[in-house]
Amino acid sequence: MSTISGADVKREITEARLKPEEREALLSGFVRSCLSLTINAADGLLLGLDCQTDFVRDFITPIMMNSYKIRPKSNDGALMYADCEKLLRMLGIFKPDGDGFELTGIPERFYDYGSAYVRGMFLGCGSLSVREADGSDSRKGGGGYHLEFSLVSESLADELTELLARHDVKVHKMERADKYVVYAKDSENVSNCLALMRADKTVLRIMGTVVTLSMKKDVNRRNNCDIANMTRTTNAAVDVVKAIELIDKTVGLDVLDPKLVEAADARINSPDLSLGELAYELGISKSGLKHRYDKIVSVAKKLERNRTSGADKGDDDK
Repeated sequence: MSTISGADVKREITEARLKPEEREALLSGFVRSCLSLTINAADGLLLGLDCQTDFVRDFITPIMMNSYKIRPKSNDGALMYADCEKLLRMLGIFKPDGDGFELTGIPERFYDYGSAYVRGMFLGCGSLSVREADGSDSRKGGGGYHLEFSLVSESLADELTELLARHDVKVHKMERADKYVVYAKDSENVSNCLALMRADKTVLRIMGTVVTLSMKKDVNRRNNCDIANMTRTTNAAVDVVKAIELIDKTVGLDVLDPKLVEAADARINSPDLSLGELAYELGISKSGLKHRYDKIVSVAKKLERNRTSGADKGDDDK
């Protein structure tokens, strides 16, 4: 069972063309979702960015250098930027609070660039898991959609929920350890969120999974229906055979109408044939043959009742 992962989406995001007017929104979303801040005498306010993968780091670094003329202090794992207060102000992430500072939520101006901002946040803290229906596991068959953003601020999680809602993406929120997780678990909202982030290739893969799963369910329903029909047909044939045997043992088949005898002989001689196949062999309609068998079963039930009542009467005489 193959899986579509968050890394697939992030790679698609980093390979897509980024419009100049979207850079600030994307960078703000990325920085706000994965930053860590420390203060020391040598570097002042030191910004750390956990890029998680090399291709995300290679995507973010030139944006920082070309758009904001800021070079990383360290390129070992996380990106580190010294004296970054001005950058954080420009991105709408930082505002003074007395002698210190306060991290903000999503700046209102970025709501107009929701696609870019959400792309940035996904690069910083997003994950995705979708099992593709490739037929390698017939028991599971695919499904299992889960897209999430893992954030350190509940207020930021609430603002992201509102931003996504403006773009017709319905998500839920839960607390996990020290994080606030904004997530979607159904194919429609997962696909809508990916489309918002312009991860079109991933959306097409998910659509293929949905179609494949739907086809598999239809096949399973048809198979279950066929099995149920076969079971009913088999049970009906067994009941007819039992009725014929009962009549033969008690009063003999000669008491039956010749057409019923013909139908009885056909069933006994060909127990594996379906009702339709037997009707074809006898040159009558399927409903006509069923009517004959219903009569045979009715005669057998009458004989059984008479036999039971006779036995009960004998017990009373004693």
